Amino acid sequence: MLLALLCIGIFLVQLDVTVVNVALPTIRVDLATGLAGQQWVVAAYMIALAGLLLLFGVLGDRIGHRRVVLAGLAVFGGASLACGVAPNIELLVAARVVQGVGAALLLPGTLAVITDLYADKAARARAVGIWSGAGALALPSGPLLGGALVSGLGWRAVFLINLPIIAIALPVAWRLVPHQQTKQERTKTRLRIGPDFIGANLVAGLMNFVGLGTVLVLTLYLQEHLSQKAFRAGLELIPLFLPLAVLGPISGRITARYGPRLPMTIGLVLGVIGSAFLLGVHDTSRYAAVVPVQLGLGLGMGFLTAAVVHASIAALPQDRAGLASGVNNTSRQAVGALGIGVYGAVVGHAPSFVTGLHTLAWLGGGLWAVALGITWLTVE
Repeated sequence: MLLALLCIGIFLVQLDVTVVNVALPTIRVDLATGLAGQQWVVAAYMIALAGLLLLFGVLGDRIGHRRVVLAGLAVFGGASLACGVAPNIELLVAARVVQGVGAALLLPGTLAVITDLYADKAARARAVGIWSGAGALALPSGPLLGGALVSGLGWRAVFLINLPIIAIALPVAWRLVPHQQTKQERTKTRLRIGPDFIGANLVAGLMNFVGLGTVLVLTLYLQEHLSQKAFRAGLELIPLFLPLAVLGPISGRITARYGPRLPMTIGLVLGVIGSAFLLGVHDTSRYAAVVPVQLGLGLGMGFLTAAVVHASIAALPQDRAGLASGVNNTSRQAVGALGIGVYGAVVGHAPSFVTGLHTLAWLGGGLWAVALGITWLTVE
């Protein structure tokens, strides 16, 4: 039950990254805002989340991760209510900032509790696989759930849907999440940052740089190049997101048995192949041309995510789990945001959209090949 609860935490954090996207056109009309207002509804959450992950990870090491998780659930729930009743765009953006604060408390806190809960490395790797699978499941759920809620109940429902989940999760967390010794109560470990920790987080950053950047350009390809509606585009991204969710627990089991290097290698090779398939997309291509790209990327990140998270937290002492989680999640979120910007700029400034995709095929494949080299040099 505790692991399921912690998975709910990461599911909510990841869900609110994507669920709001399909609500933006309705928000624009209802709150009389423009493109800048729409962008800030998304960016306010992401900036607060990425900017505070490391701070709250270290805070959990100091005051106990139970307090951080409980605070995260409470702040996230309160901010979701504020988003759902916001009368104007300014208050909605402010509430999204607070929601990002709650998410930044939850994300490293849930992973650190798993680290404390599972002292055995093999059991921890399997649990991390389930946790990462829950987070991945939120990515396709966002556009699909958001589309259904906006169509049936309006844009406010994409935020208010969090409230009944928080209402159940908060008292259960209060009861189940164990008290842990704070850093002041523990024997102080001498902190050593080795190449295994640095390498794991470099790979994590490169994974999201290519992964989130490719998700962006595929979404643009489906909606702008093929003129698909948002809900249909969400459905057509399932070949990418479904392997992410399914392979998380499997990657965790492989990591538990063989260590993180094997699943990381498999994932990076599949990712290189997926990026290479972008070279097969042409001006007259249809949806079928990007399915191999999605499968390569989805399978690759499905093998990678749990393994690279485990490699990061296993590289530091157990009493530094919050720091390890904060660094890993910051690497993924911050470098992933950079990837979105770079990939968008490449297709935006290329002579044609398809030419941009071909450039990104070489860029993405090259970066994941670099990550493969880093893996073999630093991760065991």
